[in-house]
Amino acid sequence: MRDILNTEWRYNPAWSIDDSDTDESIWADPVVSMKAKGLFGYMRSKPANWDFSCKRIAGDMRDSTKPIQLAMKELEGRGYLSRHKLGNGRLTHTISASPYVGVEPKIEKSPIDIYDILMDVEDSLYS
Repeated sequence: MRDILNTEWRYNPAWSIDDSDTDESIWADPVVSMKAKGLFGYMRSKPANWDFSCKRIAGDMRDSTKPIQLAMKELEGRGYLSRHKLGNGRLTHTISASPYVGVEPKIEKSPIDIYDILMDVEDSLYS
């Protein structure tokens, strides 16, 4: 039997998580935990329209749903994951290798929005 420890290891591109030519900043981000990076790699390997419920991921993994929820919140907080709730209660997940790409900013209302602005028709540019 061959000794696995003494064999030469060669790179196989089929084993790579990164399937794009761009540099993915998540792998070099020291703030993101290994669990969140692993979840990102798992999510990245699945086809489009995959159901990323925590219960389904926990069925594929050894972890319970709580660590998966925490890893998703970490990815979302760092801008690598965006979740949007649909009208039927389901969530859509968008992952991005660059932080905050595809994440809509939260815009707060201006304090002057409470006032009604009245304008005469004569003052309008389109009259």
